[in-house]
Amino acid sequence: MHAHPPSGAPRFEINAILRHHGRAFRNNHALSPVQRRVLDDLERCRTPALASHRYRCQHCAAEVVLHDSCLNRHCPTCQGAAQIRWVEQRKQRLLATHYFHLVFTLPAQLRPLAHRCPRQIFDLLFAAAAHTLLDLGRDPQRLGATLGFTLVLHTWKRDLNFHPHVHGIVSGGGFDAPANRWVAAAQDYLFPVKVLAALFRGKFLSGLIELYEAGALDAAGLDQPAFGQLITALRNLDWLVYAKRPFGGPEQIVRYLGLYTHRVAISNARLLDVRNDRIIFRTRGNATCSLTPEEFIRRFLLHVLPDRFVKIRHYGLLAPANVPTQLTRAQQLLTAPPPAAAAGHLPSQPILPPADAEPSSNNARPRCPHCGARALIRLTATVPKPHRPRPSAPPPDT
Repeated sequence: MHAHPPSGAPRFEINAILRHHGRAFRNNHALSPVQRRVLDDLERCRTPALASHRYRCQHCAAEVVLHDSCLNRHCPTCQGAAQIRWVEQRKQRLLATHYFHLVFTLPAQLRPLAHRCPRQIFDLLFAAAAHTLLDLGRDPQRLGATLGFTLVLHTWKRDLNFHPHVHGIVSGGGFDAPANRWVAAAQDYLFPVKVLAALFRGKFLSGLIELYEAGALDAAGLDQPAFGQLITALRNLDWLVYAKRPFGGPEQIVRYLGLYTHRVAISNARLLDVRNDRIIFRTRGNATCSLTPEEFIRRFLLHVLPDRFVKIRHYGLLAPANVPTQLTRAQQLLTAPPPAAAAGHLPSQPILPPADAEPSSNNARPRCPHCGARALIRLTATVPKPHRPRPSAPPPDT
């Protein structure tokens, strides 16, 4: 949808697909208020419908007028600045240790329920995964210490189908508060995946039964026999917890956090071809997926989260209440010099990753439409916004 995109810019944009096909999709599909708002925001993103500002490119000296971003968290073109700000904040809470990457996945049998009751099921997914890690970490037969970890919700497969799972970025060890010591995990092993999966299944099903008995899942329309059959089927399944390759250390985790935590269902870079009747995008490796625009938008909207839902959460040492106490002490223990070289005290501030591990702040700048460089500096002049009333959304389908 770009006749001549600037060098380095994606050839096609998801927002342009929505602008071209969004109205027809609204007319033929019942959407929730938050889905309508996402469509509206993404269609207006970086168009004259929003305020405009004048920029100068430090690379080619061109002056251009650019329109504001929508800043919707589901927008694939609006995550760069938010991602960099978030990473800068998280760097202060890194531990000087290796990290593990775990993935907790909901079985396919639970996807319809997650689609109808997303807030309840996603909250339970977070809770079950978090308590699984905390309980195993504190088990005296394992580490006997409190881990620090971040869980990130993703709801998609590479073909945009619905596939809820959480990624866990877990410290390679934990803090033993009673003994005031750091307990390191092995470099290549945290917990057995079968133990993780069994405990995760038990915690999730226990919470699911509590939700059902409290009436929190009434929107799913499951009667008692149907719910009982679902629980029985889920108990007989081997649930999937995947342990990915461990991270090497803080430098790698900084880079990973920036790339992973602020992903949306699909990026512009994965679009290979956009036609009036067909959208083709890359899935994995050389594999591709071809969808009609209607099906593409339907799948894209499957991943709109409930309003104000928190998709990145921190636990254990990284829980907000533990940051000034247990996390700070763990950082001190991990960054202290060896006992023979110690001068009788511990450093008051944690040692941060090397400066060359920090993402460049230029990544947050807009891309120049002439040369493609991310080198635009906003000038003081602001272009007046044209008087153009925001189009009202069509009435809800009945």
